[in-house]
Amino acid sequence: MLSHGNKIGAIVFACAFLGYQFFIHKIILSGQLTPVTAVFIFVPFIVATGVAIALELGLRLALLITAAITILSLAWVSMFGLPSAIIFGLPHLLTNLFLLWFFARTLKNGREPLITSIARRVHGSLKAELEIYTRCVTYAWSLFFLLQIVVSIGLYVFAPVAAWSMFINILNTPLILLMFVCEYSYRVSRYRDHQSSILSGLQFFSRDKSAAKTTKTP
Repeated sequence: MLSHGNKIGAIVFACAFLGYQFFIHKIILSGQLTPVTAVFIFVPFIVATGVAIALELGLRLALLITAAITILSLAWVSMFGLPSAIIFGLPHLLTNLFLLWFFARTLKNGREPLITSIARRVHGSLKAELEIYTRCVTYAWSLFFLLQIVVSIGLYVFAPVAAWSMFINILNTPLILLMFVCEYSYRVSRYRDHQSSILSGLQFFSRDKSAAKTTKTP
């Protein structure tokens, strides 16, 4: 269970994230991208990317990659000026491309599907039907992220900018939550002894990370 402090931190983060999404949506609709708004939009994304890389590959490599991204971004602005509205879709596109790869790569022959791995860490051994189900859920999440990319590109090409921005900013988080709720609701009704939430999986991954760091510490 999350502690009181962690709950407050999670609420603050959620509010800040939603505020950030609404801010981007407002800037897209106004069509007024300035150096100041560009900083507010892209610095949080670059920082989040750096943190994610640091958790997986270490602080030094994260700093190197983050610095490279920052330098390339500044060079682009220096040569070509501030980008058009399409640049606002990059965080959404890159995030979904990464998540698509992160889930789909575990569906290759000889690998254990990501959701199966999470379920095994939470429950231990799994029945054959649950292994099949968790593989299907991994497929479902991969398809979800693929559809996010396809719909985003389709809306950008064929729909008004306002509709595209609404999808990639305002509707993005609710769609992810809806996916979680639908999968969890079906799982509770279909497999009553398999009712762990995504938080359980995240807690196990967090423990693994902590254990790995402790093991590496001399």
